[in-house]
Amino acid sequence: MSDHSARPAGSTPLAGPAPVEVELKYLVRDRAGADDFLAAPSLGPFRAGSTVRESRSTDTYLDTAEGALARAGLAARTRRTATEAVLTVKATTTEAGALQRRMELEGVAGAGLDPHAWPASAARSLLLELCGDSPLVELVTVRQVRRRRDLVAGETLVELSLDQVEALDGDRVVDRFTELELELREGAEAPLLELRTILDRDRRLAPAAGSKLERALHAAALARASVQGLEA
Repeated sequence: MSDHSARPAGSTPLAGPAPVEVELKYLVRDRAGADDFLAAPSLGPFRAGSTVRESRSTDTYLDTAEGALARAGLAARTRRTATEAVLTVKATTTEAGALQRRMELEGVAGAGLDPHAWPASAARSLLLELCGDSPLVELVTVRQVRRRRDLVAGETLVELSLDQVEALDGDRVVDRFTELELELREGAEAPLLELRTILDRDRRLAPAAGSKLERALHAAALARASVQGLEA
């Protein structure tokens, strides 16, 4: 996450500016070819700064039944891995093209769906402020295998991740896709923008249209409509 700051349109004001996530997001057209990005010793102005690390996570996206977060232009998820559970609240507004800048708050997620019982954090505070006492419900689940490594260009640090994603509606897999993400962790944006120019020309990639949540919700809606059509 970068140290830039902003406030999502339509959301409740925070106590000071919130951190903003700055990243490039691409949908991978050629899964085999995308492995080259992980293996390359250099990429544009960047050189590989770490070995490849792999993790598995389950993301559960949440809102109230009335859509309090969606109305505020926000999305909330809990990401659970073998070692941690993270609550993330971020803006849902996206820009055209691969480059995305979105407000993002993080904290520790507890068990269950009651944020009142979770550890205090800025993310939890915003969640409670917007949702009040309305219970949270699960919207959709995303499972992913993430392989990532650090890239370095001078003082700029970027985390490259290649995500193999499964979107689930309940226990049913409704979509599978692969994304390449490059998130600015430290330093200036200029090297990341230079890398964007290179990746935008790569035929193995296409700028990701929307978030993983949006794609998962769309796939779930299509799957439900298909089932209803068969039952009619």
